[in-house]
Amino acid sequence: MPTDPLSHRLYKTHRKTLISYAGRVCGDKGLAEDLVHDAWLLFHRQNAAEITSPLSYLKTIIRNLSFDRRRRSTFESTTETPFEDTLEHVETVAASPEQDIAARQIMGKVMDAIDAMPERQNAAMRMYHFEGMKLREIAQKLDISIGLVHKLISDGMKICIRIHKEEP
Repeated sequence: MPTDPLSHRLYKTHRKTLISYAGRVCGDKGLAEDLVHDAWLLFHRQNAAEITSPLSYLKTIIRNLSFDRRRRSTFESTTETPFEDTLEHVETVAASPEQDIAARQIMGKVMDAIDAMPERQNAAMRMYHFEGMKLREIAQKLDISIGLVHKLISDGMKICIRIHKEEP
């Protein structure tokens, strides 16, 4: 990996500021130093000369890493709970046959609504909700902007929610 003097200089000059920022974002000084180091490693892989606001970019990386760690920590804390302990907190109420039929009918109407949507909206809804694709991936596949993907999915969800609310 070639040495990029700009990224090294940026790291040395703003390290304390970045650690302070990371500490405010994550609430943990020890973790803040790790976040800044990880952010710099990610930043260093980029061509710093092409980044118009390197300090802001570094702060964005730090914030995103902090959010990712928080999400991962939350997930890990739930996955480490023994299954039997989790099962005790789950309600054992089963749906009645009537509720099951009603839910299937609503789902059928929602699927019909998705099928009736314009082609791009239909594809975006299916990729996002059924295939688990990210907005960025959908945008690339459909060759549209991420903002448009978000709007298509948001508008599609409004239709599905309206259908769900119309049912008793």
